[in-house]
Amino acid sequence: MKRGNTYILLIATISLTVFLTLSVLNFLRPYQPSKDAYYSLSSSNEVIYCFKDGTHIFTPAKGSEIGIVFYPGGLVDPVSYAPLLKRIATSGVSCFLVEMPLNLAVLSPNRAKNILKDNPEIRRWILAGHSLGGSMAAKFAYYNQGRVDGLILLASYPGKDTSLSESGIHVLSIYGSNDKVLDIEALESGRALLPEETTYLKLRGGNHAQFGYYGPQRGDGDALITLLEQQEMTVSAILSFIDNAM
Repeated sequence: MKRGNTYILLIATISLTVFLTLSVLNFLRPYQPSKDAYYSLSSSNEVIYCFKDGTHIFTPAKGSEIGIVFYPGGLVDPVSYAPLLKRIATSGVSCFLVEMPLNLAVLSPNRAKNILKDNPEIRRWILAGHSLGGSMAAKFAYYNQGRVDGLILLASYPGKDTSLSESGIHVLSIYGSNDKVLDIEALESGRALLPEETTYLKLRGGNHAQFGYYGPQRGDGDALITLLEQQEMTVSAILSFIDNAM
C-alpha cells in the first residue's frame, strides 16, 4: 500500500474513533439536577444529611426503624431525587439515595446490599426506584425476599424474570397519565408479576420526568400539573403506603 493511502486510512480510522467516542459520551451524558435539587443536600431541624460511600443519606433527627433505598432512573443524576427523599425523611423515614456506575442502575442492581448490612437499626426495608432504577430495585427485592419488606415503583415495572407475585412484599406502583417514556403495555403486563394486593396510582396530568428535579426528558409528554404538585402527590402516596402497609 502506498504511503499516501496509508496516511488517508490512518486519518479515517482516527476520525471514526473520535466520532464513536463522542457519540458514546453524548449518549451517556446524564440529565442534570436543577439548582433547587442541590438545596436539599443539607441538614435541617428535622433531617440530618450526609454523603457516604456514594450514597446521599437523609436521616430523621428522631431516628427511624424504616428505611428506603432509592435507585435513580437511567442516565439521571441521583441528586435530582434529593428533594423527593428529603421530604419523605422529614416525615420520619430514613432515605438512602444511591449513585450508580455511569448513572445506570442495571450496572449495579445489588447496590443496596451493603446499605442493608451497615444499618442494623433499620427494622423494615423498602426498595424504590424511578424508571430503570425501579426495575433494578424490583430485581434486588426478588433476590432478597425476606430482607425486603416493600417496593415502590415510580413509572416502572419488574422484569419478566423477577416475579414477585408470591413474595408477600408490599408494593406501590405510581405513574403519570401523561408519561410518554413509560411502556404502558409493559406496565400492564407487569401486573401479573406483582402481588394481587399491589397498590396502583395514576397521577392525573403527571409525566415521567417530574418524579425528579431534572427538567424535561426526551420523548416525554407534557405535564398538566406542576413539578411541585407531582412531587407532593408522590410523597403523600408513599407516606400513606408506609402507614398502611409497613
